[in-house]
Amino acid sequence: MSFFKKWWDNHDKSNNVLSGLHYIVISLAIIIGGGWALYTFNALRMASNAETQLAKTNEELNQIREQIKGTDSSSITINTTSLKTQLGLIINITIKNNGKRPLSFDTSKGAVTVYKIETNGDKVEQSQMFLPNLYTSIRDKKLAPDAKSKTLTKTHVLIGAEKTLSYVVGLSKPGIYYITFRSTPDSNFEGDELKNTKPVEWFASSYIEITKLKK
Repeated sequence: MSFFKKWWDNHDKSNNVLSGLHYIVISLAIIIGGGWALYTFNALRMASNAETQLAKTNEELNQIREQIKGTDSSSITINTTSLKTQLGLIINITIKNNGKRPLSFDTSKGAVTVYKIETNGDKVEQSQMFLPNLYTSIRDKKLAPDAKSKTLTKTHVLIGAEKTLSYVVGLSKPGIYYITFRSTPDSNFEGDELKNTKPVEWFASSYIEITKLKK
């Protein structure tokens, strides 16, 4: 009983002590809660920044991979020379590989086409068509009349390399001729990183006028 009596006699002081402890507990809770909120905010911000940086890095790596693995680039030019001993053309197709992987070209019959054309305003029509071959060896009709000439149906151009393909075609009449070179991708190299699987087509063309031979 004496304890409760003393407490009652000094309850004002006791209330002050309890109020002080209450405020101390609240202050500690506020400090701890604020510190935890600040820590959580910084952690989330760091995680968000890290995620953004990771996404950016992955995108840059993908771009680099595409530049290394998937770049097909070439320049193709057509040069022609008229024959002097007969009516006809020498056609030189020059290919330069400007890309970052080897390129393979289909050079089978029809890769080069020569059209004799007639023009009427902006309309163009063909009257003859020639399909010259790319030969690796030509038969001797006197020494080996039964032999066959050999043609090259595929050609590869390495990175940074340049290759010239030569064709010849005899013509029966002078006039305007349209020359085209067309080749589709060909997967001749081993390894997925070297295969030409993209839906692309290499194409080049040129017009030339053939006049009569000078006597």
